[in-house]
Amino acid sequence: MRGRKSVVLLPIALAAAPAILGQTLSIPAFVVPTFADLTIKKQQSFGTTSSRSTTEVLYLKGARARREFLYEQPGSRGLSYATITQCDQRRSVQLNPEAKLYFVSVLQDRSARLKRARPVSEGQGADVTTTFDATDTGERRPAGHYVARRVRTTVTVEPSPGANTPASTTETDGWYLDLRGLDCSEATTATYLASGEVVGLGGRRDRHHYKTNGAARRGYAIEETTRFTQTGRTTVDRVELIELSEHPLDSSLFDIPRDYRPALPRVRGGYDITKPDNLANRLQEYWDEITLVARTIFR
Repeated sequence: MRGRKSVVLLPIALAAAPAILGQTLSIPAFVVPTFADLTIKKQQSFGTTSSRSTTEVLYLKGARARREFLYEQPGSRGLSYATITQCDQRRSVQLNPEAKLYFVSVLQDRSARLKRARPVSEGQGADVTTTFDATDTGERRPAGHYVARRVRTTVTVEPSPGANTPASTTETDGWYLDLRGLDCSEATTATYLASGEVVGLGGRRDRHHYKTNGAARRGYAIEETTRFTQTGRTTVDRVELIELSEHPLDSSLFDIPRDYRPALPRVRGGYDITKPDNLANRLQEYWDEITLVARTIFR
């Protein structure tokens, strides 16, 4: 029997990678961008036959960015939320538009955090080799005053006999923009993070090795097709550009709306973005925590 989880390779911004980086690149520093006004609206669909989709709208203005997400699935009510990144104030704001709630997080210098990160311990099990290959096709097309680049990426996971990690291939064909300073980072490319580590029944972790054949830079995807194949099954995810506009944006779009209230802070950290911060909710939060601790002690 295999281990408890499968490994999935997720494309993420380099600045967000906490540990395992597929490419050897310099650690991005915190920057304050100066974007011209820009709006990008796109939709991502998941799976070849799935009708689930996510609509994302990205707004840029000066040192600030706003992302709005709407998750849609037939038979259920769509969920939405928004994030405002204020690089000039080194903070981000999470918004719940339906409940009109928000909470604020301080933005840390990711380069300093990555330097302090502990090295990942080497596994005791079988070897697994992950190979990254990103190739710039040389094709270009205009997108407002930007120029989109076409990059094809392949990520191949090859386990040796006895490994818990299954073999897989991820092929991505996309068009990308260089949005320098997005997420308050100087990073202009993307890499891959190996997530969902597989642990065998005896607690033995595979030994992961990473190779890079091609390191063409990517960026912010405006169109993308990703084919993920594992154990003979292939799923296809797509990102499609709906709108790109350079019309002027109102500065209030990047501030906390006046009619929003603070969200409820949790005892163990974080926030409940569905509940306002008031006395009744705080007392209920404390009571729930006390009840949980008591059950743990006296079970």
